[in-house]
Amino acid sequence: MRTLVANEVRKIRRERFVWAVLVLNVVPFALVVANHAVNGGEPTPDRFYFTFHNQYTMVLPLVVCATVAACFHTEFRNGTYFEWLTCGRSRPALWAAKLAVACSLVVLMAAVNHVGLVVFFLVENPGAGILRMSAAYWLLVGVSIASVALLCALLTLVTRNVVIVNVFGIGLTVATLVFMAADFSYVIPTCFAYRISLGMIVPDAAYPDPAQALTAGWAVTALSLVLPLAANLAFVTRRRYLR
Repeated sequence: MRTLVANEVRKIRRERFVWAVLVLNVVPFALVVANHAVNGGEPTPDRFYFTFHNQYTMVLPLVVCATVAACFHTEFRNGTYFEWLTCGRSRPALWAAKLAVACSLVVLMAAVNHVGLVVFFLVENPGAGILRMSAAYWLLVGVSIASVALLCALLTLVTRNVVIVNVFGIGLTVATLVFMAADFSYVIPTCFAYRISLGMIVPDAAYPDPAQALTAGWAVTALSLVLPLAANLAFVTRRRYLR
């Protein structure tokens, strides 16, 4: 497995999309810091993080979709999909290595924002609740990656088209923005990730019925993992190869 992951890392190192997605990833943090510097205001740490949290929620699904789609589409673009699946290694392991590298790359990009947040709060307000904000941030990132990455991988394998996957990411972002404030938004995993993580910072943003929201939200999130996982494995292990 280590060899497969290393092979995928070598493929990604040659791709320019990494830098474009990294820029997209840091735009929300850069905008919030720039607004803070230009306006000369001194918002409370919670207010500053609330603004960043909202803006990053708009970008994160796109970052996940673009990264996963690009990693899987490499085989189609290079015409090596058939060779990739028939190289003598377990096909689920080949697929898992590619997904692991894609998700790890998203985590590394998210870590860049986290380092920026920590440095900002240490400089501007050393007494800010950095641990609480860090927990909220990584909860948002973790649930978003888990609920989006597998579906993006499946879409890429089925459609072989990164544009379709990225359009899906845009649609998911729009749906998140439209329904994030609704009491039933826990049926959309990205909305659920937004609300439960933000509720750690702004209690008023939590669901009015936390027990129902958490039960249904985690159930939907689990389904968004299990169903695409099964579909991905069924697709890459089927007997018919697609050239």
